[in-house]
Amino acid sequence: MSVPVIDFSAFRSGSEQERKELACRVTEEFKKHGATRLINHGISGEEIKKVYEWSDKFFKLPGAEKDAIANVRDANPQRGYSYVGSEATSKVNKKDEVGEYQICEDDDVDQELEDVKEHFDYTRDGDPDYPTPWPSEASIPGFHNWMEGVFLPDCQRLARDVLTAIELGLNLPEGTFTGCMGSRVDELRIQHYPPLSTKTLTTGKIKRCHPHTDFGFITLLFQDATGGLEIEDRATGGWIPVLPTGEATEVGIYIGDTLVHKTNGHLKAAVHHVTAPVSLKNKEDGVLPERYTIALFAKADRHANVGPLSRFITPEAPQRFPSLTALELHNKRVGQLYDARPKPTVSVA
Repeated sequence: MSVPVIDFSAFRSGSEQERKELACRVTEEFKKHGATRLINHGISGEEIKKVYEWSDKFFKLPGAEKDAIANVRDANPQRGYSYVGSEATSKVNKKDEVGEYQICEDDDVDQELEDVKEHFDYTRDGDPDYPTPWPSEASIPGFHNWMEGVFLPDCQRLARDVLTAIELGLNLPEGTFTGCMGSRVDELRIQHYPPLSTKTLTTGKIKRCHPHTDFGFITLLFQDATGGLEIEDRATGGWIPVLPTGEATEVGIYIGDTLVHKTNGHLKAAVHHVTAPVSLKNKEDGVLPERYTIALFAKADRHANVGPLSRFITPEAPQRFPSLTALELHNKRVGQLYDARPKPTVSVA
């Protein structure tokens, strides 16, 4: 079993019937896995290759230059550079009594699990609340303009196309999800996993990224040829390797927590992690090569209500999630990453 690869070209250029059929196929895959993969979606292979080139240049900047634009580790949206080990994805999801991953509501998770990756997060220029600290133009000429002005808008268009497809596939009015994304607060991340010995994985404390779900509506995830990404097999509780196919435009699409909330759990988020590639599984003397990924976290407007739609609340499926804003959900989840959630007040007699 693997995550299927779907040609998405008909959604932009096909007939109304072809668009509807494609939307239904994509939505059915999301129901099965919480994820699918697309090719021929409007972003060229040359453009994606260019982002990897920029990523390589960025992560090779001197440490002092990256530290000068460091992300503040609090509950606010992530902006700027995060060092290796900064995030703790193990803190955001845990298995419940029936073995399903749920949003973690307490500290009952292993606090010593470590992620081995570094990343740079940004959003559109002009965000007055959470601006991005960019590296200087002198240190990496053209990086800011190209990443923010070219690649980010293309990813945002694709994300909205996919959400429109989900609306069609669920027989919802067009704009049900995309209509609350007008402020374009989506976040884009370039991510680098440094080389890692397989022996370090045997402790069980270290992974490239521990099992988790993402926080937005959907995530677009481009990965290089290294491998190691796996999604949860819902049928067995095991893991399905997402092996790169080599298709130049291949992008994984993953359901996030916001869409789970809006559909009252009708769609489930894709639990995923990053471990050793298949070729290095169970080898104690190997070295995982460095790995690069690119992710677009498609987000609802910060003050949009992301509570369940009435369509998905029934006597058989009562409301599972509270009515809260997208920013409240985001702050809760990022606060878990950095142990920055509000602490309960303890009264002193």
